[in-house]
Amino acid sequence: MKLKISAALGIAALLSASAAFAGVKVPEGTEFQIRLEEALSSSTAHEGDRFTVSLDDDVKLADGTVLRAGYRGVGEVVEARDNGMLGKNGKLNVRLLYLKVGDDRIKLRANKGSKGETRVGATVATVILFWPAAPFIKGKDVSIKKGTIMTAYADQDVEVASPVPPPPEVSN
Repeated sequence: MKLKISAALGIAALLSASAAFAGVKVPEGTEFQIRLEEALSSSTAHEGDRFTVSLDDDVKLADGTVLRAGYRGVGEVVEARDNGMLGKNGKLNVRLLYLKVGDDRIKLRANKGSKGETRVGATVATVILFWPAAPFIKGKDVSIKKGTIMTAYADQDVEVASPVPPPPEVSN
């Protein structure tokens, strides 16, 4: 009899502990509006550089839980190429990696790429008229401004701790 009571108490404790650690499900494909917190430029960025992003708008999940704007995350420069001679344009490709909610990370799926303006016409005209000056004509650099909004999606189902902690305080 004592064994049955001990087993029942153990199961009850296990169930209450798992209920206390139950999380909130963020399903794959959940849409997030993400803001870049740093300006990026093809002239200064390097492949692998990381930058800060934040959740720009509240996100309401299917169960009614709201992820408040302000959670921080990380993005990464995938490709950066400075402008070059002969009108070669700059190039900048970035991807968003994750958004951090408390101690949990929501892996994101989003990419953004840009190319600078090519100056082929100016290069051709200069080559024809002033051959020695042609190598000094440069294309344009590419930049992504601080505050740019990107749409990202949860890359996989993830459970975040419940209750959901508030986003971190923004320091000026």
